Amino acid sequence: MMKISKSNVSRGTLGITGHVGAGHVHTNFGFVQDDSAGFAVVSALLRKAFPARTTIASVDADIETGTVTVTTEDGGTGTASTRRGITPYEATLARLAIGMDAIYSQTVACTAFGRIYGQGVLELPVALQTAACLAVVDTFEKKYPGQFVTGVEDMPGKVGKIMGTVLDIDGIPVSVMAVINASEGGLGPDEDLEGNVMLGDKGRVMKELGLDALPTFVLESKAYAPAVFKDNREEMFWVRMNKEVDNPSVFEALIKGINAAGLPCTHSDTAFPRGKGDMAKGTRELGERIAALGNSLAEADTAREKVRIVGELATIVSQDAGGVTFMSSDLHNLVGGGGIMPGMCAVLSMVVSEQTVKTWKIPAFTAQDADHYLAILEHAVPVLAGNIDKATAEMHERTAFKEEAFAFLYPEK
Repeated sequence: MMKISKSNVSRGTLGITGHVGAGHVHTNFGFVQDDSAGFAVVSALLRKAFPARTTIASVDADIETGTVTVTTEDGGTGTASTRRGITPYEATLARLAIGMDAIYSQTVACTAFGRIYGQGVLELPVALQTAACLAVVDTFEKKYPGQFVTGVEDMPGKVGKIMGTVLDIDGIPVSVMAVINASEGGLGPDEDLEGNVMLGDKGRVMKELGLDALPTFVLESKAYAPAVFKDNREEMFWVRMNKEVDNPSVFEALIKGINAAGLPCTHSDTAFPRGKGDMAKGTRELGERIAALGNSLAEADTAREKVRIVGELATIVSQDAGGVTFMSSDLHNLVGGGGIMPGMCAVLSMVVSEQTVKTWKIPAFTAQDADHYLAILEHAVPVLAGNIDKATAEMHERTAFKEEAFAFLYPEK
């Protein structure tokens, strides 16, 4: 079992980061996920060094203000808003989350409301997920003041937070960061600050922890990806990078960590293509599909036909649109779908079976899943640390990060 404690140094030898994309459940081509996995694993890792009770003690869904507030057993609170308000019925349902662990935030939302959609389709479940994650961060901050480097998503429409510190993992100093990507009003997903993208106040946090210049494990979602795993019959871990852009040593360390932990694994070194305009193309194509439906609706006469068209539009908005709303198109050209800076990272995620999705519709990240991620990291961290010179050289060989290159995203900043 890993020995984990607060480190005495200000930056690690390597990095681990994981995020939650509040409301980022669906994307195109049938992809569906629990995008809270990375945040949950990092939070579970932090709890080993900083014991904290993140079980939800209360949920206050205020029908007057349209906000939901989650409070943990250790007194951490998180509040998020809904664009269209909260009904008394919804306020009652939200309290079903009491007694659950807030770090498993998508499971919290699904337990209360049955399912979750982003893109403004189900605002309260997304707001509840956001509030749960914010409560986790606040729990650590309140119980261990001064022990973490924290920040906010200081960009228009974003309400997430960032929290990090340096841990000694079996004697190896590791810079660890948890990221909440969330939007105002329970909308989402908006993940321009996912992964190790270094912008704004998150960039400040990363620099303080040394994560602007460390080979880094990026922990990602538990997902069903039919384009790749349609006939998959078992859960397995999925390691991804782009061999032209990302870090081979980090990639290899994750694969070795999975094998050493005795867990099933698949991997790809052709993921996350950069500079090909994929997001802009996908956005344009989705817009054209929506426009075509709009034109069909304009010509429709019967109620049956109008219902069919609007139903198809609802499916596109609630599912496929998540594949283009989560990131700005130009940023996607630089960091890919995982939000990974060139040269620095590889991504660890899970895949589930087709039968799991047929039964549950939406994957759910569990405490057992988090334990498996931690078992992988227990083996992968020393592998990467032992090969850190090579990993660092690979990082420097590839495209360096220049913050001014991202200024076009938010010129008002």
